[in-house]
Amino acid sequence: MKLSTLPKRFRNQEGFTFVETLITFSIVGIFLALTWATVNFLLVKTNEQIVRTRGHFLAVEGIEIVKQIRQTAVNRDRELGFLSAIKDGSYVLTKEGDEFKLTEDSNQQIEVAEEPYTIYCRTIKIEETGKSVRQVLAEVRWGDATDCSKGEEMISYSTYLADLTHDSQL
Repeated sequence: MKLSTLPKRFRNQEGFTFVETLITFSIVGIFLALTWATVNFLLVKTNEQIVRTRGHFLAVEGIEIVKQIRQTAVNRDRELGFLSAIKDGSYVLTKEGDEFKLTEDSNQQIEVAEEPYTIYCRTIKIEETGKSVRQVLAEVRWGDATDCSKGEEMISYSTYLADLTHDSQL
């Protein structure tokens, strides 16, 4: 269609047509949707990593507290301290005054009061692997909103503790 055949009111007008505007809004909408999805994905992954990092910290903390219990027992009784403090079984960590103790139980529930709110279950398992060597396993679970011991996510941290006060050939 030639410009001279258009009615006078349509000639020499500046601006976008309806189709051009619709295409522009569609492109901008697609970019906004992609940006929103990317940001949402990154926030979810960041929260998952925060929860996993806390679980790792709780497992390492459990091992370190058992090491402290062992050292306190050895300092009190050089002969039987290690063997009396670190025995086979499943334990939770309890605190009496300034001192931690191993209490026989299967799960210690730990609630975090910061976002993302998660309930963790920590278990300390000790197994005798030699006359004066113990394997210590700290297991932390989470992921189930009602019972953290059934959680699908888990981090475990293991180490060996030896009593070097008696057996110098370890």
